[in-house]
Amino acid sequence: MKIRNVIVVILCLCVTGCFSKFGALNSESEARNLMDHAAGLVDSSAYHQAAQEYAMVAERYPSTSYYKLAVWKAAFLNIYPANPEINYSSALYWFQVYLGLPLSPEEKETATVYVAMIEHINNLQAELSALGIEKDKLLAVTRKQSGDIQVVTQQQKELEAELASTQDELKKMKAVDVRMHQNRGTRIDGKPTESVQKASKPKTDKKRTKQARQNALAKDKDYYPYMIQVSSYPDKEESMREAMILRNKGDSVCVSHAHIAGRGDWYRVFVGVYRTPEEARKAVLELKKREYRNAFVVRRPFAIEVGIFSGDKELNKMEANLLAKGYSAYSAPNSLYKNKIRLLVGAFRTEKEAETAAKNLQKEGFKPKVVRR
Repeated sequence: MKIRNVIVVILCLCVTGCFSKFGALNSESEARNLMDHAAGLVDSSAYHQAAQEYAMVAERYPSTSYYKLAVWKAAFLNIYPANPEINYSSALYWFQVYLGLPLSPEEKETATVYVAMIEHINNLQAELSALGIEKDKLLAVTRKQSGDIQVVTQQQKELEAELASTQDELKKMKAVDVRMHQNRGTRIDGKPTESVQKASKPKTDKKRTKQARQNALAKDKDYYPYMIQVSSYPDKEESMREAMILRNKGDSVCVSHAHIAGRGDWYRVFVGVYRTPEEARKAVLELKKREYRNAFVVRRPFAIEVGIFSGDKELNKMEANLLAKGYSAYSAPNSLYKNKIRLLVGAFRTEKEAETAAKNLQKEGFKPKVVRR
């Protein structure tokens, strides 16, 4: 009986050893297949996908003979100059993993140099970002000062015009007064003479000029050219998903398409509409507290108006129709539509960009109109 038990134990150990050996051989085979596939991707210049394949080998098969090479390839291809999607964070991670492996002095020195270079690049990018923020602040101050100068200059021109009009009116009134004295006995009914009636017109014109100026100033207050960009995706569906998440949280959101030379089509997610950059920057701070750390202020003064509605039923129907065709709609304040809602699509830097997008909406059966927001 004891001999039989010993034989059973020996057989179990043999079977376990065979299975372990078979598992190791199987892992080695799978790792080799993935490494061959990654090498093929490199040959076809698909460097980003190749880096992901090598990373997969490193994550799944750390006990195989391919692990060390896979880690190095995953790190190196993420910073390869021909890779259109360079990822310094991933490269730094895999280089640090590589440095934890048994290396020759030459291999360790090479990896250390790469790590130092990536860390230096990250520091430069952080400094560049900080300088960009300072630049935006200086530009905002410059724009404000420029805007103040334009307002003062316009006011000065209007006052000069009003002064000239008043001087002309005074001259005409003096001429009328002279004629009235000359013809004092000819009119006894107390009605103004024809010359007096003519002289009263400049005063009316002056009132109209003043009213027009007030209307123009009121109109300027209705512009909301500033927005906050929270993200940008090459995939439209992904940008729409994030927009819907933000909308469900109560944010006013839109997705706007942009074609970037050398990078293709991108879909930017914008939040809110603001009259001044100061208002927008305050909102950015709140968004960053909500983990939208890459949010920043942009100026997009043009949009596409697809309708003006007085009831929720028609508005919701149009919004659903737009959403079904891949457009996110939103509204912006405007004193001209106190009891109505103006439905807008997109946010554009120039009127020409908005006109191009409007043509696409027109093809979809809508009646778009490019407006300043």
